[in-house]
Amino acid sequence: MTAGHDRPESRDWAEARAPAKINLFLFAGPRRGDGYHPVFSLMEEVSLYDVLRVRRAKPGSGASLTGMDIPAAENIVIKAARLLSREAGVSLDVEIEIVKRIPVAAGLGGGSSDAAAALKLLAGVSGLNISGRDLARVALAVGADVPFFLTRGPQLASGAGEILEGTGVPEHFLVLVTPDCRLASGKVYGRFDETGGGSDLAAHESRLRHELHKAAGSGGIASLLHNDLEPAAVSLCQEIVTARRELLACGAAGALVSGSGPTVFGIFPDQKSADAAAEKLRLDFPQVWALRPVN
Repeated sequence: MTAGHDRPESRDWAEARAPAKINLFLFAGPRRGDGYHPVFSLMEEVSLYDVLRVRRAKPGSGASLTGMDIPAAENIVIKAARLLSREAGVSLDVEIEIVKRIPVAAGLGGGSSDAAAALKLLAGVSGLNISGRDLARVALAVGADVPFFLTRGPQLASGAGEILEGTGVPEHFLVLVTPDCRLASGKVYGRFDETGGGSDLAAHESRLRHELHKAAGSGGIASLLHNDLEPAAVSLCQEIVTARRELLACGAAGALVSGSGPTVFGIFPDQKSADAAAEKLRLDFPQVWALRPVN
């Protein structure tokens, strides 16, 4: 028996890019009984990607993953594969490879994006007849941010993050700085809870919908920046303060922690100014990117 009978050829790989995301604003309410925090947020994908590859494996082998050092029991991509298998009522015998470029535990949703890309690839490779609505339901069971990555374009998110509404956002450019520390989202939300955090989401939603409708250019977007989790993130990683200050010193119209941090992004009016800022910031920070939104 040749090796080719045990392992599919390389041409059988299906591949997809999994983009990072930022939160242009994020308001969070007190923790709900189910453990989630209600939010009102504006999220957009950005041009920093992990790459996922999936192919069929030997029957009965189950789902395997390479490219990440997170144990299978804790890995969100394996969790996605298992939940999709349960939903479809079939065994998903697949090999999954990930090329990681999005920093882990950085507030950029890399794990959630990987899980969403895996769900789409697995459904296709395995020939599953699953509706978009059912796939979104599986995505939510994987994690609150995963349904966002099944969509395209900027989205207003409410509920626990799973209620999504597409929206327009004025053109802008971005520089992302990830300080040399990791912040688990659960730890940041825990610190947020300790301080009695919680916004009046209804009031903020009404105001921000109106302001977003009027916003123009990078300055308009910069005026909307807000993150209820930023104080909690800063309390756990002081380098955030330095990154934010340096982005503003390099000409950002506004700068903010994304999600639970520690990544900080700055808003710039054009690619040239973003590139110049990124070049300067790379002298002081290990991970800096000049990016565009994926719209």
